[in-house]
Amino acid sequence: MKKLVLVLLSTMLLLMASGCSGSNGSEKIVIYTCQEEERIQAMKAAIAQKFPDLDIVIEQVGTGNLAAKIKTEGSSIEADIIVDLEASHMENLKDNFADLSGFDTSMFVDGVNPAHHKYVMWVKQYCGITINKDMFAQNGWAVPQTYDDLLNEQFKGMLAMPDPTTSGTGYAYYLNVVNLLGEEKAHEYFVNLAKNAKQFTSSGSGPISLLKQGEIAIAMGMVFQGVAEINSGANYEVIELTTGDPYNTTGATIIKGREEKANVKEVFQWFINEAHYIDCEQFCPGIVLVNQQVKVPNYPTIKQDADMKGLDSIERKTELLGKWDLS
Repeated sequence: MKKLVLVLLSTMLLLMASGCSGSNGSEKIVIYTCQEEERIQAMKAAIAQKFPDLDIVIEQVGTGNLAAKIKTEGSSIEADIIVDLEASHMENLKDNFADLSGFDTSMFVDGVNPAHHKYVMWVKQYCGITINKDMFAQNGWAVPQTYDDLLNEQFKGMLAMPDPTTSGTGYAYYLNVVNLLGEEKAHEYFVNLAKNAKQFTSSGSGPISLLKQGEIAIAMGMVFQGVAEINSGANYEVIELTTGDPYNTTGATIIKGREEKANVKEVFQWFINEAHYIDCEQFCPGIVLVNQQVKVPNYPTIKQDADMKGLDSIERKTELLGKWDLS
């Protein structure tokens, strides 16, 4: 009987130990990210080459769901490292994050990281308007240069924009127009824009999908998505309005308490040293890092940043989204 008890206890201890370790016996490191699948695959390939003996799991979690998980679960969340969560959420949830002041951050350009050291900037993702050049040529349309140009009745049913209440890309456009015109005139603007919009899509990639299907001629989306289609052979052009390109920023961090784990520290430092350059240079070329190069073919030179005052404020975002109304 005693032997049976000892066997059962030993089995339980082994199961408990395996629950904290990876399949290769090493401590499992869990990374939650909001990156798109193509970007995640690039990270996984780099990790496999750099850390073949560590069990590192990357899980894709949507922006809203990840923010909610961190808010609800705090430092007990399964993830050790968070990558590519919107800056407004990072700022709002910063009390759940480790102090990163002991990490080498010399690879960042001056002024991009917050002074409290609870996270570092990950990417600066520009929004740009992608047009179907064939449809413009066939209809003799002039290329829009301003937000007002998008209100031309000739574009009725020919454009799409992401819904700000469900898309960070849509919110970037919304915030920019509010900063340019003020809240009252911005509301009037989007009510008028809705007359030309085929759809306010639920995701940031929705307008590009409609453009690819030939349903619209103007997609208010992300620059890198328009460029990806151009590089695939589409006769598109990514244009920058005279007021500049809106943008989103995201961050990366360690969950509070996990910075004490040597492997987590090593992996995170490598992420901001090396993996960061892969993501920024090959997918999201907004300049965040020292000596960062643009390795995306046909990626346009961004001449001017749009006015994005308040971008990192979750309070401002909540306030403005509460006022989003197209009636």
